[in-house]
Amino acid sequence: MENDKVMIADLETMIHAKNYRNWMYDRLEPFIGQRVLEVGAGIGNFTELLLDRSLVVPTDKSEACVAYLKRRLNSPKVSPAQLDLENPEASALGKWSFDTVVCLNVLEHVKDDARALSYMSQMLVTGGRLVLLVPAFEFLYGSIDRAIDHHRRYTRKNLLPKMLQARFEIKTAFYMNVIGMAGWFWNNRIRRIGEEDAAQIMLFDRFVAPWAERIERAVPPPFGLSLIAIGQKS
Repeated sequence: MENDKVMIADLETMIHAKNYRNWMYDRLEPFIGQRVLEVGAGIGNFTELLLDRSLVVPTDKSEACVAYLKRRLNSPKVSPAQLDLENPEASALGKWSFDTVVCLNVLEHVKDDARALSYMSQMLVTGGRLVLLVPAFEFLYGSIDRAIDHHRRYTRKNLLPKMLQARFEIKTAFYMNVIGMAGWFWNNRIRRIGEEDAAQIMLFDRFVAPWAERIERAVPPPFGLSLIAIGQKS
């Protein structure tokens, strides 16, 4: 119970990081359909941007997060549910005909990521899309990754073959937030702090994210703190 309170308090901090959230949404929105399964929705910070869809099923493995989602997103188009990607077969989500699965900063928490990708493929109708965002580059892995139970970070080289194995055709894959790499390396590999710095997050969101988005829109970076991959179920 205490761990749930701490986790939710941390997620509530990110409610105010709207510039970065909107930046992510702008990159992902063209690939998101009308019947959406969101895997690892937390308390719904990204889900809030999907409320114009015809159906949104935000999920999380935490009962406390699912309860929070039900309170926060009180809409007939939103059906929060519990889902643990470590044991996805225990879910009862097969009744929905999803055209999109959104999975943001979740896959790295799952030991058997190949199995999780296969499950997400099964949840999609043929031609449906997986919208996936994961942390990038193993050399950035450090103290915060360990503290928040990241099993790995990704590149195109180690992520895309797993998506192909799960019957996804790769539509596009690209990096974002190149400037964030410096801060993550400093905190993880030099300072070796044990948790994300809320003050830093707010400073980044207010002063860095707006101009970083404009620069990356004009000049797509060859690397970044995050990797986005879009797969279409074949």
